[in-house]
Amino acid sequence: MTVMRRNLILLLTALIAVSCFERLEFGAAYKPDKEQPEPDEPVDISYPDHGVEVKSVVFEAGKDNHIYFRIPAIAETKNGTLLAFCEARNTKADFYVTNPSLFEGITVYQPGTSKDTGDIDLVLKRSTDGGATWGEMITIFDDGNNVCGNPAPVVDWSTGRIWLFWCWQKCASQPSSLFPAIFDGHTRRVLYSYSDDDGLTWSNAVDMTATLKDRTWTWYATGPNHATQLIAGPNKGRLIVPANHRDAANTVNYSHCFYSDDHGKTWILGGVTQRAGNESCIAELSDGNIITSMRIAEANLPQGTNGKCRAFSRSTDGGASWGSFDIVESLIDPGCQGAIANYHKGGELPSATLLLSNCHHASSRRNMMISVSNNDGKDWTPAYSIFLGRAAYSDIFVLYDGSVCVFYENGYGKYGTANPNEQISFHRIPPSLVSVKLGL
Repeated sequence: MTVMRRNLILLLTALIAVSCFERLEFGAAYKPDKEQPEPDEPVDISYPDHGVEVKSVVFEAGKDNHIYFRIPAIAETKNGTLLAFCEARNTKADFYVTNPSLFEGITVYQPGTSKDTGDIDLVLKRSTDGGATWGEMITIFDDGNNVCGNPAPVVDWSTGRIWLFWCWQKCASQPSSLFPAIFDGHTRRVLYSYSDDDGLTWSNAVDMTATLKDRTWTWYATGPNHATQLIAGPNKGRLIVPANHRDAANTVNYSHCFYSDDHGKTWILGGVTQRAGNESCIAELSDGNIITSMRIAEANLPQGTNGKCRAFSRSTDGGASWGSFDIVESLIDPGCQGAIANYHKGGELPSATLLLSNCHHASSRRNMMISVSNNDGKDWTPAYSIFLGRAAYSDIFVLYDGSVCVFYENGYGKYGTANPNEQISFHRIPPSLVSVKLGL
């Protein structure tokens, strides 16, 4: 075969792949790219406050034609709608292996031993009453037996557009309508979609791998939890998304971020933390700087360093670079994802009060705790355990009216031994109880 003929074949293959991608339709509806909504004034949002905490189960194993649900993230729109994102999985949860007859009619696909690989879809549910009830599940992306997951949503409060970053992963030899062919070697990719109608429908996916993933990185994950728009300081308006990756050998973990200063028209790869950073979440500080809270990849720490706790890093340039680790041993953690948020009501500037959600236990994924810092993360106090039993990943979020929400994985033994992946629950502390429960 001549060189010219070989190059022509490669070009035609690439054009076919691009054509397939541009014709894709996903989820409830497909809309072509369009200009962003015009900026308008923020809406004054409030939710029912009857002096009691709001608790609801949003996703439950065996429901909505999926084995189970994991990896929660939450966002609040300018209309006051709550969007609860997660992964809908048809892989082999532990309770499925011991009780397969309870999941008859649901097709399982998991090519290896990892439950994180296989038929995994990206989904959401919406609530218009502050989390008391939730609508039907909306499938945003489903690429057959490949992975669509790791949601990291952020709302641009200037335009109202809801941005959703997420990751795609190729599974063995499974066909993909999203990526019929891969030419750069990255079988783990980063993408975004957006919604301009309160999360009801979503745009086509945009592949940002070439821009937001270094060519030497292997594993890559966005969030998984909410991303942030900065509201003060020199980088006011910046949309900043937490992420993590591994090196070329796929052994050393790092946290990093990326951001946009033009309402999502362009995205820039930000700074990378020192080694051992893992799943992370970013919050704004009272001085206009930012902080990231990280799960520690204990195997990457120097020998003798305590990794059963939370680590933090600060940035004074809006995420372009990150400082050294601050390992807080009082914030015990079994080696699990956690989330962080600045406590302030809508329209207010960032305060010195930070909130953290994580499994406050040194060896087991249990005891979902809200911890509080009143001095920009210098000192922390465990304040309120919202679930003492088995729990895992979570997202913590402060709503426009000052409500504090935690969206978290948990289980109580529905299928025998308690498993934190039995359900994803929502817990809202209304403004009238914030001081009582959290001491704020």
